[in-house]
Amino acid sequence: GLTSSCSFTVTVVDVTAPTIVACPANISVNAGAGCDATATWTAPTVSDNCSGASIAQTGGPVSGSTFPLGSTTITYTATDGAGLTSSCSFTVTVVDVTAPTIVACPADIAATSNSGLCNGAVVNWTEPTVSDNCSGATLVQTGGPANGGTFPLGVNTVTYTATDGAGLTSTCSFTVTVTIQDTDGDGVPNY
Repeated sequence: GLTSSCSFTVTVVDVTAPTIVACPANISVNAGAGCDATATWTAPTVSDNCSGASIAQTGGPVSGSTFPLGSTTITYTATDGAGLTSSCSFTVTVVDVTAPTIVACPADIAATSNSGLCNGAVVNWTEPTVSDNCSGATLVQTGGPANGGTFPLGVNTVTYTATDGAGLTSTCSFTVTVTIQDTDGDGVPNY
């Protein structure tokens, strides 16, 4: 007999992108002395319907790196044998939780009214400074008469406030107590 035949090709195409398993959640770490922090995580893995898929970190520093203040994005990309890809991202956020420190806050000061200034005394002190783990901290006097100014009789409180870039603050205060001058020691003020 006569025969005839026909043939055709069945092509199986991979249309399923690989799946990333256990992409890390966002990470938040506190800034240390250098205004940075180390962050670590477990790398995700890849799952695919066909063999041969791989995964690689394609963005950001590797686990165990030192991260700067703020947010850094980490990205992983999975690729399968058909060239299909998927990716996942998470952030590592370094947060400043350390308030600035005021260095050398003056001790309390006792002063007597200056000759000719029976209502007060001119008082000077060495200004304190600010120290912080991150740059950009400022220090301002937020209370009391200014350094080198005339202080009225009685107890005057001088306050300094330090503020850093994260909005964290610290304060220090000291008193300037002004009494009336008694140069002859008779207990009566000398004007």
